[in-house]
Amino acid sequence: MASIVENKKYGEGHQVILKDKISGQMAAKLRKYNYTPGKDAFKITLKKTPKPSRIISLTDGNKSVTLLDSANRKVIIEGSESAINGLFNHFSKNAKSNTNLLTEIKETFSLEVFKGMIESGKTYKEDVLIRMVDKQIRGTVDNYDSVYYTSAYKQVKELKRYVKKKGYTYERQGGPITKDLYTVARKLTGKLSDNWNPADVWMVQRNFNMKPILNSKSASQLNSQLTQAFNKRNIIPISLKQVEGTTAKSSIIDPSNLMKQKLDLDLSFDRVDLSDSFNNFIVITKSGFAIRCGFKASATTLNVSLEGRFIGAGFQTGAVDAKVYTNEVSEKHSYSLRSGSVVTNQYDVAKRELKQMFNKYGRLSNSDDLKNYNDAIKLFNKGDKLTKDRFTNLMSYMYSFLIKPRDFKEHMKFCYFTSKKLTTDSGIYLILQ
Repeated sequence: MASIVENKKYGEGHQVILKDKISGQMAAKLRKYNYTPGKDAFKITLKKTPKPSRIISLTDGNKSVTLLDSANRKVIIEGSESAINGLFNHFSKNAKSNTNLLTEIKETFSLEVFKGMIESGKTYKEDVLIRMVDKQIRGTVDNYDSVYYTSAYKQVKELKRYVKKKGYTYERQGGPITKDLYTVARKLTGKLSDNWNPADVWMVQRNFNMKPILNSKSASQLNSQLTQAFNKRNIIPISLKQVEGTTAKSSIIDPSNLMKQKLDLDLSFDRVDLSDSFNNFIVITKSGFAIRCGFKASATTLNVSLEGRFIGAGFQTGAVDAKVYTNEVSEKHSYSLRSGSVVTNQYDVAKRELKQMFNKYGRLSNSDDLKNYNDAIKLFNKGDKLTKDRFTNLMSYMYSFLIKPRDFKEHMKFCYFTSKKLTTDSGIYLILQ
């Protein structure tokens, strides 16, 4: 975060909160005083007050900040400026719930860093960049996390491997230049914007003529022209993933080529884990790639969502479009998935499907309460109507993975590509992660 050490810019009473992720050594020091990372908030105080209740020394250094904790105790934290600032984020009651705002802030940080570095060779100080973004997006200061700044500079270092010229315009997805492009893509492909091209930031050469691409008559023509423009670096669509490691990684995602190549992943079945609440299941391959199927968005939804991820990797590959998946299962496997409202007589259908899956695989859950079919039925019978309805819909999705496909690996390959927004009518992009 921007420096709070000996800094009066935020004023008396400005709130900060301990970061979720801090070093084990730092966390141990704070826990001695019953302060918990990600939970405890403090107020900056500039007033001269009596002797502090607590002095916490972090590292060597002669800097300090004076705070008031939730019990109004005066706390002085001493150490280097970077160590102190690295402990905190600005506090906001709504920060974690307002994902759209946070996404907009993160992407704008990256956009401004890209523009400054590539066009002018500028490296902005953190405070300067915060002010730049805050002028564009109200609430940036209160929702800021220092990882937005550090991640953006790791991203641009990797981006420079691909960009050897300047003269670009920079915009987020659906900005003045790409708004019409996404409109054309939706018309030609029938896909939602992210499913055609998930790029968050677009770089377009100022003198590049977009009309030939916008006049495309088919999805293949559209994607072919976009690929040509990308190869000449006239257009660079960039998908951003927050970088928390030491360096960013990158790859060019070209669906038309990638889908023809042999996938270097073992997508053989490894295991499946069904929750004893019937809220979700996750089907896992030997490579670690997995699909999580479950309910989100509201506490009562009956619509099933699918998300691709790598077990233990700390990131998701992306959502599997529900419409695309439903069509795939219907057309290739002649099976109709259940989602939304449930007819009571479908309960028995779902139970029969579950029994067939237990008979084939033996184990379907890591829960001690769900070791066999009889355990599952006991849990079903105890459940309320929402639980039974969710069970019914979830079983159809589980059945579509474990029973219907003749070739499990091919089915998971489809899911893998779809979660990465890769289909034959998807557009090329560069991913930084």
